[in-house]
Amino acid sequence: MTEGRISVPGGKVWYRRTGSGGAPLLLVHGGPGYPSDLLFDAFAPLAQEREVVWYDQLGVGRSDPVDDISLLTVDRFLDELGAVSEGLGLERPHVYGHSWGAMLGLQYAAERAPEWTSLVCANGLASVPRFEQEVRDLMAKLPGNVLDRTYGRELRGETGDPDYWVAQEEYMRACVLRTSSVSLDPELMSLTTFRTMIGHADYHVTGTLKDWDIFEALERIQVPTLVLGGEFDECVPAHLTDIAERIPDSEHVTQPGAAHMGYLEEEPLRDAYVSLIQDYMARVEARACRDETAERAAPAAVAGALQRDGRPGARRSAPVPSAERS
Repeated sequence: MTEGRISVPGGKVWYRRTGSGGAPLLLVHGGPGYPSDLLFDAFAPLAQEREVVWYDQLGVGRSDPVDDISLLTVDRFLDELGAVSEGLGLERPHVYGHSWGAMLGLQYAAERAPEWTSLVCANGLASVPRFEQEVRDLMAKLPGNVLDRTYGRELRGETGDPDYWVAQEEYMRACVLRTSSVSLDPELMSLTTFRTMIGHADYHVTGTLKDWDIFEALERIQVPTLVLGGEFDECVPAHLTDIAERIPDSEHVTQPGAAHMGYLEEEPLRDAYVSLIQDYMARVEARACRDETAERAAPAAVAGALQRDGRPGARRSAPVPSAERS
C-alpha cells in the first residue's frame, strides 16, 4: 500500500493506492464535502485482482483545506480528477464514481473524452433540479409526514426543533442507508463545501449546483458505462434509466433491497453491490480483449487473401473479394 499527496489545481490531495494487475480502479467519492473513507472497506478486497486507488477531494479528509470558496466549482473538481489520474500514471482506468462522484464521472466522460476502460455511475444523477423534486416526492410518500418535518421546517426556519433531526434520520433510513449506520469524523468533512455547493440537503438544493443538468450531453459519452442504483435509492430508478438510455454503450442495474449507499449496507447487500461492479469490469475487459484480438487478426486475413490470389504485390489496392472481407 502506498499513500501520498499529489498536486491538483488549488492545492494537494491525499491518495492511497494498493494492489496490482489488471486495469486500475480509480474511486471518486461522493459528497460534496465528504472524504473517501466510506469507500475503504468495501473496495479494498478488489486489490487482490487489480490496483485500487482512493483519493480525498480538495477540502476534505487528508487533503489540503479550501479557504477560498471560488475553488469550489465543478470545473475545478473535473480538473482535479484529471490531475489525479494523470499524475498517478493510471492507464485506461476503470473509474467508479458514487453520487457526487458519479456526477463528476458523467460530466468528465461527456466533455473530455477520456481513455477510460469503463465508467461506473453509481447512485448518481444527471440533473439536480429533477433529482431534488424526485427526492421530495419520495419523502412525501413516507409515513409520519417526513417531508414537512424536514423541508417544511427548513422553509419556516424551524430547524432547531429536535424532531427535525428525528425526521432526517427517518428519511436517511428509508432512502439512503437502510440496514446499517455510518459515522464520520467531522474533522474529515467540510461543511463549507457542502453548504456552498448543495445548501441544505439533497431535497433542498440552494447552493451552486442547484441548476446543474447534463442530460443533453450524455450521448457524447463513448466510455462503456454501468449505471447502478438501488431499489429504494433516493436517486430513483427512473432517473437512472433515463441516464442509461442516453449513453450509447451502457447497462442499467437496480440492486434489490439497497438504497443510495449499497456498499455500506449489511451483508449480503454489500457484497452483492461490489460483485456487480466487479463482474461489469471483468466483462468490459474481456470484450476489449476480444476486440483487440479481432483487430490484430484482420490485417493478417487480408494479407492471406491477397497471397491466395497469387499477386501479393500488384493487387494491394484492389478490393478484397466480398466473401473474404473481414
